[in-house]
Amino acid sequence: MKVKNLFAIFGLILMMGMLAACGGRPGEAVATAVPDEPTSESDAAPTATRPSQSGVTILADGSVVAVKPVLAVSFTASGRLLALAVQPGDTVAAGDLVATLDDEALLDAVTNAEFQVAQSQLNLTQAQAELDRLLEWEPDETAVALAQANLTAAQAQLENAQASDAASGNSVTQANVSVAQAERQLADAQAAYNTAYDPGREWELGDPFRKQFLENERDAATRNLQFAEENLRVARANYSLAAAGINNDSALNAQASVISAQQALENAQKPPTTEQIEAAQLSVEQSELSLQQSQLSLEQAQEAVADAQLLAPTAGTVLSVEVAEGAMVGAGSPIITLLDTTQLEFHTNNLSERDLARVAPGQTVQVTLKAYPNDVIEGTVVRIGTQATGTVGDAAVFPVIISISSESLDIRPGMTGRAEIAGE
Repeated sequence: MKVKNLFAIFGLILMMGMLAACGGRPGEAVATAVPDEPTSESDAAPTATRPSQSGVTILADGSVVAVKPVLAVSFTASGRLLALAVQPGDTVAAGDLVATLDDEALLDAVTNAEFQVAQSQLNLTQAQAELDRLLEWEPDETAVALAQANLTAAQAQLENAQASDAASGNSVTQANVSVAQAERQLADAQAAYNTAYDPGREWELGDPFRKQFLENERDAATRNLQFAEENLRVARANYSLAAAGINNDSALNAQASVISAQQALENAQKPPTTEQIEAAQLSVEQSELSLQQSQLSLEQAQEAVADAQLLAPTAGTVLSVEVAEGAMVGAGSPIITLLDTTQLEFHTNNLSERDLARVAPGQTVQVTLKAYPNDVIEGTVVRIGTQATGTVGDAAVFPVIISISSESLDIRPGMTGRAEIAGE
């Protein structure tokens, strides 16, 4: 038994000498050596430089890498570069202003578009008001009374003018009488027509005895109304011819006033036609379309102004500025290059394939950078590279990606160091 223990002790001493000679080469596991059959606690002497819970520490060299690649930041519009807000080495947050294009013409376009929107809105309001007026039409008693009074006054003025010119204007008087008679006939025909087409008499159409009588009454009322309207137009035309033969401006002016007053009275009493309502509805639809187009133009103008300001898409450090103020730049042309240094990883470059079985995502890692030899940075294995990146000796090496974070240190991509992985 003593001989066996002596061989075990001798093997332990030999292993410690080999580790001391190689200095714990990167990429090789530094394991705690344990005798085959220790007889006491003093017979087992671990020699790992930084032992883990499992007794194995895997060393590998590597460098700091930014998770996100370098980003070229550019405008989506073309124009003259008015101002740059950053310089190489500056750090920016997402949304910070980077550069500005000359936007004087773009702001003018926004002002014009806003005016067009306001004008389109006014046109729509007016068109809708006219449509509502037609749809909700009711005779305005005040307007009708005023039109009737104006007609009475105009007729009185015409009678006075005709009386003063009776010697040469008898024909005008006769024509005016004819007009008056035609107007009364038209009024009577209109009343008969309204009676025949009274909605309250629709029930008569269902009565076999009353139906034929009502249909005949309506046909006669329609014909009489048409005849009365034509008779009035003829009477007015005759009157106009008679009045034209009188060289008396007062009579002509009075007649024009009568005609105008008559038209005003008819307009005040006449409900809107289907054609007028349809035209008003079309006007509203056209105004709505015009407003939509104006609003779209305004949105495009506002977007163009917004596009004239280049904002940082993400946080990071400005690596370089590609253009100078005053230069003409095109859409998509790089203005600055930006590197996001808020998310960093440590990538090993010489982890031997012999140690892959001891490494798995989630393991804790201690990283020491050459820039900060006295500071240990805590990390976690994220993943292991799928493909080998080369060989060391007769063994392939694989990258291990390790997440790191340290707010107290100025860690930059490209820094090199060593990772110590607590192997399983």
